[in-house]
Amino acid sequence: MAKNSNKNKNKNQTAQKPNLAVHETLELHEVLTVKQAAYLKANMMEEIAKDKDLKQIIRKDARNSKKAIKEIQELLP
Repeated sequence: MAKNSNKNKNKNQTAQKPNLAVHETLELHEVLTVKQAAYLKANMMEEIAKDKDLKQIIRKDARNSKKAIKEIQELLP
């Protein structure tokens, strides 16, 4: 039962999007575009990187970008 109440709580938090002004929405779209480009670039760079440590750094950057993309998308109308 606790799982269901947590799921409902998370749904309610996600469903409540902030009331953004037009300029704020545009700014978020710009940030989203930059994060999407960073994510795509990291994925491409990982394929050509040969150093193991560098690949880890690139993967971490891709994960962070993907997380940021999801968070920004939740804010957008």
